[in-house]
Amino acid sequence: FISWNLDFLGFSASFLCAIHCLSLPFLLSLGILGGASWLEAPAIEWGLIVVAIIVASWAIGKNYFETHRQVHPLLWAILGFILLLSSRFIEGEFEHLATAIGGFAIAFAHYENWKLSTCRVVTSQ
Repeated sequence: FISWNLDFLGFSASFLCAIHCLSLPFLLSLGILGGASWLEAPAIEWGLIVVAIIVASWAIGKNYFETHRQVHPLLWAILGFILLLSSRFIEGEFEHLATAIGGFAIAFAHYENWKLSTCRVVTSQ
């Protein structure tokens, strides 16, 4: 799985985004990243969401049409997109939770897409 392709890039970015969303409020409250409040700037968060949607749409959509025709990676990605986008309109701790779950859903979609597009079942004749 560790190869330089869109699924690896998308998985890594989505997974790190989810970890970031879960840990950043805790680290900011402890003062560890007190001067790094720019990490929660709306422009940065929207930029990361847009990049995640573009990379996932391209990677999963391309492999859906060209390789596997399985719908579940698309469904996981759509769930993640919905959670990421809706988290922008939620205040409080649920915002971070929705964003993290959305990030994990997109990371899982990339993993499933990679599995379906690279793993082949060999049948003996």
